[in-house]
Amino acid sequence: MEQERTQPGTPGGGSALVTRAPVGAELPVALGIANVGFYVASIGVVLVVLADDLGIAPERLSWLGSAFGYGLIMMAVAGPFALRAGERLVLTVSAVMLGVGTLLVVIAPGELALYSGAMLQGLGAAGMVLVAPGLLHGPDAAIRLTRVNAVASVVAVSAPILLGVAATVGLGARMPLLLIPVSMVVLIVVTRRLPAGRPDAAARAKGRSSASWPQPLRRWLALVCSVSVEFAFVVWGVARLTAAGLEPGLAAVVGASFQVGMALGRVAGARLITRLPMVLVGSLVAAGGSLLVVLASVWPLVGLGELLAGFGVATLYPLTLAALMATPGLRPELGASLGALASGTAITLAPAALAGLALVMDLRVAFLVPLPILAALLLLHYERRRPRA
Repeated sequence: MEQERTQPGTPGGGSALVTRAPVGAELPVALGIANVGFYVASIGVVLVVLADDLGIAPERLSWLGSAFGYGLIMMAVAGPFALRAGERLVLTVSAVMLGVGTLLVVIAPGELALYSGAMLQGLGAAGMVLVAPGLLHGPDAAIRLTRVNAVASVVAVSAPILLGVAATVGLGARMPLLLIPVSMVVLIVVTRRLPAGRPDAAARAKGRSSASWPQPLRRWLALVCSVSVEFAFVVWGVARLTAAGLEPGLAAVVGASFQVGMALGRVAGARLITRLPMVLVGSLVAAGGSLLVVLASVWPLVGLGELLAGFGVATLYPLTLAALMATPGLRPELGASLGALASGTAITLAPAALAGLALVMDLRVAFLVPLPILAALLLLHYERRRPRA
């Protein structure tokens, strides 16, 4: 069931009706987002392994990193309509798509099945990202989102390690992905605990957001920046390590350093975000890690740089997403769709842009791209408050 209460003192003055998460929503959301984390963390490894199998440059497979982004953009468009049917249905359908898509990627006999599986994976993962902020919406959304994403980051640490070990021992790097379809069956069962629909969803969907667009636009762009930096490392971190001299299997294992940093940052972040300006602190730490990745000439230092970048980036996504969802006058359904659109835009453009730069310059130098993005994030997130007349 859902609970609602009036929250005084919302940004911009006045009061707002705050919809709390359905009771028991955090477990299925955490399970779903954990598998999204595993899927996302595997992209860089699968990209390198497939490129090696096909005998082509990794940059040629940049669409693998973009498949999730395309799914997010499609879900963003469909979100306000799909959510009228209730989060439980959207979460269940998303679980089926992610499970079937992953199975196709693992056993794909040809390129068509591989492409189809990748798109189903992207759509399924995107559906879970779409549902999460609405299910966890409320005054403590930043903490709940950070906690759920911490679970995803801890799980994601295992992805490059498992895939790297499987590739090294000859099982095939894609075999550990079979854990996702199994988990999706469990998720479908757990999701049955959620309410079948949301009685007020249709009424809220018909209402109009009263937010002044400059504010949500700034917050939307800040979210785009946070996801762009994260995915630049997720997709190309392993490739940077191979460029530093590591063979793909070992690079996949060392590449887990970014996910380890993300996990540590998000586990600590649930407490730190109430005590420190973590968007500022995280951006500075991520910038330092990016510089180390660029300047380092040996793989241990590259791995250390990715660890630092992961720790810094860790809280940027949950904080900027929570800020967008908390925009005064913005309906939760529209906020969730805008969040998915922001993530999709970043995931589609950032890895492809970095790949394009890597075609004309050294991949190491291309990792300077996160620095101006982080600077833009700080300018967008810390809005200037005009003095009242």
